Amino acid sequence: MAHETTDPREDRSIKMESSSLTDEQLSQHYAWPHGRSVRLNMVLSSSDETRGADSTSHTLTSVEDRRILKVLRSDADVVIVGAESVRHEGWFLPPRGRLAVLSRSGELPWDSCPDPARVTTYPSVQAIVHSLMHEDQHILCEGGVTTAQLVGQQWGFDHIALTRVGTHPSRELPEFLSDCGDFELQATLSEQNTEMTFQYWRRAVEHQ
Repeated sequence: MAHETTDPREDRSIKMESSSLTDEQLSQHYAWPHGRSVRLNMVLSSSDETRGADSTSHTLTSVEDRRILKVLRSDADVVIVGAESVRHEGWFLPPRGRLAVLSRSGELPWDSCPDPARVTTYPSVQAIVHSLMHEDQHILCEGGVTTAQLVGQQWGFDHIALTRVGTHPSRELPEFLSDCGDFELQATLSEQNTEMTFQYWRRAVEHQ
């Protein structure tokens, strides 16, 4: 009898409908581990683009995606974004943490910033790493492709939370994250009404 071959990650991936979970259950699902952790969160179109028809992520997101984003941000000590994200999408400060903006020029729409005291600009990822590596425990990166690549390559991610738009989401990380290390898909939440899938990846552990 022939045996079916399956992706080994399939057996480890927990699947459920996101709307069936309460906010508290979502918080447990995306719970930060003890100690310092760097996490990436992104929303991607079916072609792995981070911007929709309006040149922002707004047309890609949904109510459920924003609920998950709120959960991810709620316990973050600092959120890293690129300057272009702020210029295109505006200021979205985390509930209690600080915003770290990757910007060589520091030219941002400061007049519209709701709380400049909670915003710090950095000219490079090296500067961010030097500033944050000894203080903050829960570090969330929300930058676009360029920011995600820079942070992933120079610092590394422990977890990746991806919102994939489309009926057949890829079970592989997007190509632009290929240099960020090996990851295993741990859980998949779905939202059938908007054809969205919420993937949660953890860095693969090498066994001796």
